[in-house]
Amino acid sequence: MDTPLLLSGPVRVIRDAARAVKRTAGLMIERVTAGTLSTLLGLPGMVVTEYAFEKQGERDMLHIFCQHEHAVAICPRCGQASTTVHESEERCIRHLDIWGKATLVHFPARRFECGQCQKPFTEELSWIESKRRESSAYEVHVYEQCQHTDQAAVAEREGLHAETVKTIFQRWAKRAEKQHHRTRVRSLGVDEISLRKGHQQFALVLSDLERHCVIAVLPERSQEAFQAWLEGLTEAERKAIRVVAMDMWGPYRGVVKAKLPQAEIVADRFHVMKQLNDAIAKIRRSLQAQADKASYELLKGIRWILVRNRAGLKPEEEAKLQAALDAFPDLRTAYLLKEGFCTLANKIQDRQQAERFLRAWVYEAQASGLSQLVKFTQTLHNWWQEFLNYFNEGITSGVVEGLNNAIRGTIRRAFGYHVFENFRLHVMAEHGNLPAPSPQI
Repeated sequence: MDTPLLLSGPVRVIRDAARAVKRTAGLMIERVTAGTLSTLLGLPGMVVTEYAFEKQGERDMLHIFCQHEHAVAICPRCGQASTTVHESEERCIRHLDIWGKATLVHFPARRFECGQCQKPFTEELSWIESKRRESSAYEVHVYEQCQHTDQAAVAEREGLHAETVKTIFQRWAKRAEKQHHRTRVRSLGVDEISLRKGHQQFALVLSDLERHCVIAVLPERSQEAFQAWLEGLTEAERKAIRVVAMDMWGPYRGVVKAKLPQAEIVADRFHVMKQLNDAIAKIRRSLQAQADKASYELLKGIRWILVRNRAGLKPEEEAKLQAALDAFPDLRTAYLLKEGFCTLANKIQDRQQAERFLRAWVYEAQASGLSQLVKFTQTLHNWWQEFLNYFNEGITSGVVEGLNNAIRGTIRRAFGYHVFENFRLHVMAEHGNLPAPSPQI
């Protein structure tokens, strides 16, 4: 592995134009020529001859008229140069905005006659792809905007049809995926996310916990889908996976043991805590159902207070919590056990020490006689080794939870997705650490 260069200090980005004056001495300054404007506009091979301004409603338009710099083109079939123009027609292409004005580039599109093949061919231009109405630079601009806002807003801002924006995004997102060099994953995160609230539609999100990015989105959260994805990896890619962090769902564990026998399974700490918090919530609801009016009021509004870190409670929340704990001994017992479990998970970093404390904690939870906690200890027993694996390296699916929150923002921004492929492309473009796509000429 190459040794990284050592820098004397962090590189400072100069954002103040006034300070840039001091940096001109280090610039490679070139003289203005006839082709300078074409270079600055990103139109290689063209010569700008005229321009015009136009007002369309509230939108300002800039028309740029160009001619070809050279009277020759290369045949894509045989590579022979040709100067015989077969036919020519005027084309208009949307380009990057200039001075805040929507910019249109006008130029003659030429077809040449190849002397070698004896067949006509369309001239290829490096700044626009075949049969496109937008320049490659402008399409990349639209694609990048779609990664941060919804497509309808992009269409409105750019003055494009919504279907045009959708087509551009899908083309370039698929291209970015195709050009992406798949990196071997050491720590794999497995989690699911709801696509539509209340519709029982879930997708399976697979993440690289070390690079903090999504590596795959599967259309269903099934054992079969996960297994098929693992089988699609090369043997070297499967062997590279050393740790798999997941929620406590048995079928996923079975797949990992069968397909990744060398991998260490970690029962994600956040999901374990969620199950414990669910048990606390059930105890609270059970007490609330049996309470009189005065006692009911003490339990009202403490749902989230019970599951939050006690050190982070406000004084009024602490007072409300203490009043409920004083009134309900069972709730007090469950809450103190929950706090003890949190301390165990947060403070202990040695696996053997964690196991000793965890056994003592389980004994106290079972001795409490609270059925909800007893049931939680049974689940914990089923995932005993996997949860203890957390204390080996402290690996969790916290990265996955963060990515899932970001993905939920993507879903809300688009007001939901009816086509899974559109959803998958957006997730990969925004959270898949894909490279900037390059044009295909």
